[in-house]
Amino acid sequence: MLPSVPMKRATTFLRPACCLGSLGALLLLGGCREASDPPGAKTGPAKPEPLSPRKSAPETTVAIPSPVLPPSPAIQAGPSETAPGLAARDLIGPLRDAYDRMDPLKDGWESEAFSAAAKKQLSHLKELLTAGKAITTDSLANLTVAGVTATPFRPDQLSVVFEDDRLRVLRTVAPAASSVSTTGREALAKNLNQLRFPEAKAEAHLKIVRVFPEDEDSAGCEVLVDLSANSRHSRSQINATWSCRWKLTGKESGPMLMAVEVTRYEEITQENQPTPLFQDATVSLLKGDQAYQKQFLLPSDHWRARLPRELGIEPVANHGLAVGDVNGDDLDDLYVCQQGGLPNRLFLQQNDGTLRDFTEASGTGWLEYCAAALLVDLDNDGDRDLIVSQDFRLMVMENDGTGKFALAFGSSSKAQSFSLAAADYDNDGLVDFYVCGYNASQAELRTGAMGEPMPFHDANNGGPNLLFRNEGDLRFEDVTAQCGLEVNNTRFSFAAAWEDYDNDGDQDLYVANDYGRNCLYRNEGGKFTEVAARMRLEDTSSGMSVSWSDFNLDGMMDVYTSNMYSSAGNRITYQRQFKKGVPEQIRKQFQHIAIGNSLFQGVANKPFDDVGLQAGVNMGRWAWCSKFVDFNNDGWDDILVANGFISAEDTGDL
Repeated sequence: MLPSVPMKRATTFLRPACCLGSLGALLLLGGCREASDPPGAKTGPAKPEPLSPRKSAPETTVAIPSPVLPPSPAIQAGPSETAPGLAARDLIGPLRDAYDRMDPLKDGWESEAFSAAAKKQLSHLKELLTAGKAITTDSLANLTVAGVTATPFRPDQLSVVFEDDRLRVLRTVAPAASSVSTTGREALAKNLNQLRFPEAKAEAHLKIVRVFPEDEDSAGCEVLVDLSANSRHSRSQINATWSCRWKLTGKESGPMLMAVEVTRYEEITQENQPTPLFQDATVSLLKGDQAYQKQFLLPSDHWRARLPRELGIEPVANHGLAVGDVNGDDLDDLYVCQQGGLPNRLFLQQNDGTLRDFTEASGTGWLEYCAAALLVDLDNDGDRDLIVSQDFRLMVMENDGTGKFALAFGSSSKAQSFSLAAADYDNDGLVDFYVCGYNASQAELRTGAMGEPMPFHDANNGGPNLLFRNEGDLRFEDVTAQCGLEVNNTRFSFAAAWEDYDNDGDQDLYVANDYGRNCLYRNEGGKFTEVAARMRLEDTSSGMSVSWSDFNLDGMMDVYTSNMYSSAGNRITYQRQFKKGVPEQIRKQFQHIAIGNSLFQGVANKPFDDVGLQAGVNMGRWAWCSKFVDFNNDGWDDILVANGFISAEDTGDL
């Protein structure tokens, strides 16, 4: 299941102000006790009548209203100042301070001012690499000094590190920077032309990830380089790292490149294979489906203009899905969680591989905001039942074996939940499930409010996570505290995964947390001990997913976590003025937050080894989810990372 997660900050180190709005949606849960009952209370032994969330609720259903937000405190305005160019308007003092900080020079960050200027120059180089014509000496005149030096951009000594019938991967054998340098713009132009793809459509990305101030006249930076191209006959990709030195001119034209060293180089080619390794099959699977055409293809902005916010509609559709055979035909089906006001969808896979919308007949089209779901057999009757995380509530629906579901259990989740994980933790033959909590109470603004993590790098004031033990007959009990899982249990959790990492026969639990340390709970006969620090698995960062695998086939399970790679964070946290006066340990925690994804290798009877940088798997960008999977059936698990965020044109107008 892909985890569903709330909207995160625009950058790792800057948070926008969040305004609270009122919530007035009602959720109807059949078979639950009244709202005054403690969360997690069991339903009675008599099961409710089958309930379709799209129809009227049966008489046994009770209404559980969403709480109303308390009145907002009065805003105390600071001293007013006149905004530049707006004589008739006032700018509140704190906003003026924030406005001034947009200029790194005014904020005392000369390194960021240099980074912005160097980025502008690199954008010109990017245009040269993708223009479709040869790079000339004249085109480099405003970019480099006359005596610019560079090592070969495509090193001579490359080794084949992987090859099959489709892919070939080459990497540098020795440090690429040990190559002999060339001097002058003519040599640089010839060197750069080695990276061009003259007969293909090319794309280039150059990202500054480190800045090294030198003196008043020069500075250095580290640049991550991604080049790719597609032609009629092949596909190519180049991943490299450049170490660049610049002459600071003080002119509006920007710094001038003095030297480039290629410190890392990787080349992937797909010869005689014009098609990508994977093709988008969405249209072919859902062709002709009305829900796909009229619901899935429309962006969030479309629905925000038509549906009340109180229903749970948000700018970012952070919703998960579940895959499993719900009707016993040995074909995996698909359940998709949706925004508030839009029904969740259940699609049945047909013999030809297409998907058919079965939502209405299945009774699973909940209209409330739903973040995550699991399809798992909870009553050992041979079919998969459905667990749904619905904002601050949980629901278990019983499958009759044909893909039709009826509500069997409901409970408060005590927190806004975004992910679910199931396992038989106590080895009693019944599957239990764990709920990841994020926001602490319903006084927070649905997915738009990111909570108030305190402190930012080590927050433990989020919503509680819950473990529900399966009591049989589709009844569940909250056993979080009695099992020892209340330790570090309010850490803005995004995802969790069960695995027997210590090979002792029971399922342990690893939890990925935003704004701080992750948690590893070792299972000791149904009781848990938090051992993340002892096992070196805290991974202080913006944890958003967890995936287990024995990637090196040594018999010990390894774990990969998705975090947020930040080029700005990597630049800023290593500068002297960052967090002046704080202990070095805290500075290192912030540096780790920006480093990206982590891969931890399991070692028998010892703590885990962090090998992410060594394995080259840390730069997963803004990574929401990751999964180990053997794509090419060679016996070695590969890694798939889902990343990115919504972008809009920067008009310069707030």
